[in-house]
Amino acid sequence: MSAMQKGCYWAFLLFVFYLPFPLGGNRPWLWSINEIWLSGLILATLFCFSFSQWRDAILRVKWLFTPLLLFTLWTALQYFAVGLTDLSWVASVDPAQTWIQLLKTLSYLWLVMLAGLFITTHKQLTQLAYVMILSGVLQGFYGAFLVLAQIDPTPVFSLPLNSRAAGSFVYHNHLANFLMLTLCLGFGLLVSQLQHGQHQNLKQAMAQFFATFLTTKALIRMALIIMVIALVLTRSRMGNTAFFSALTLGSLLLLVVYKNKPKSLYILVGSIFVIDTVIVSTWFGLDKVKERLVATNLDAETRDNVVRFALNAIEQRPMSGYGAGSFYSEFQRFNEHGIYLFYDHAHNEYIQFLFESGLIGTTLLGLAIVIALMVSTQQFIKREDPLVKGIALACVMTIVGMLIHISVDFPLQAPATTCYFLLILSIALVLPSIHQRKRKKRSVD
Repeated sequence: MSAMQKGCYWAFLLFVFYLPFPLGGNRPWLWSINEIWLSGLILATLFCFSFSQWRDAILRVKWLFTPLLLFTLWTALQYFAVGLTDLSWVASVDPAQTWIQLLKTLSYLWLVMLAGLFITTHKQLTQLAYVMILSGVLQGFYGAFLVLAQIDPTPVFSLPLNSRAAGSFVYHNHLANFLMLTLCLGFGLLVSQLQHGQHQNLKQAMAQFFATFLTTKALIRMALIIMVIALVLTRSRMGNTAFFSALTLGSLLLLVVYKNKPKSLYILVGSIFVIDTVIVSTWFGLDKVKERLVATNLDAETRDNVVRFALNAIEQRPMSGYGAGSFYSEFQRFNEHGIYLFYDHAHNEYIQFLFESGLIGTTLLGLAIVIALMVSTQQFIKREDPLVKGIALACVMTIVGMLIHISVDFPLQAPATTCYFLLILSIALVLPSIHQRKRKKRSVD
């Protein structure tokens, strides 16, 4: 890469690293900065990368780029249809909010394009994974430290401290979802670095496993422990459920599907559950998360009423929805006096996307997620490349975990978690084009 291309690449990695730290990007001035940053990167890369490089980049992520582009155009149609009689069935009821969502969606499209442009080699894939994990572990350490040290208010933005870790996010469930994403990625990276192709007895395998604690792999392992502690300290019921469900699925896939399994793999899976689940999580309050799950009372919860009333609203405009971002203002019209709290989100992304973007917009996004899941599953099963195999497993775990979590919360309304999830989907789709370079053997005269 040229000097300018390298500058754009490192600016991209810096953006990925910085993104969650200021309130998860979930404030108008913050997402405006993100939009300007990504737009600037797009303009810069248009000048320093060739047409063929951009064409290849788009092709690598076409199964995410195309649905997201169509979704962006659909959101634009909702906005520009306001005041047009012939398109009244698709016009947004809240144009101001739809315009905000349109700009956000456009910036997400830029991010996917940049991911396709910059993730082309083993080295770039590994660097991006490390940057995302580093951001996650710093969030986890910061969130856990604030809660355990009882620092109130927080040093950054002077937010009030409560009993649940939130890191630099405003909402603890957003931190839980963010940690779930980076934990799955860290687990996949750790799996990719296991020794393969060596026949070892149990004693040698255990020696090999414990030797990793003297290498850089130990840093990844410690990062996972820190993030698990923070995840438990969020006290997020579905955040913890989503991660441990994804971890269970990933472990089962490793044990059932993984070919030529090294013995250190069994030790790794066992240590994850014993150290993280039994020891660390119990010490830092997994029992409190369990108590919240057991104490959940559907009669006391009002979220189910939100879903019920929102479904009634969706029946009136099932195909088009009421406009991106309109739940904040429009849902109140369908509140049948059974909810006395103000809900700016549906606490269920499936319902919220159907409410705002209708069946047309929601199907486009769902299609991209399903294809990414299929591609990552295929790559995990068929590829022999350890890095691709491990990252593919991470993508499968992340997508499944996200699909679980969004059924009861709204993590995709926070720009940081949305961007990281889009990066995971992009990674899943570029894996087929990433191949390990074979070293040329020197000829012997």
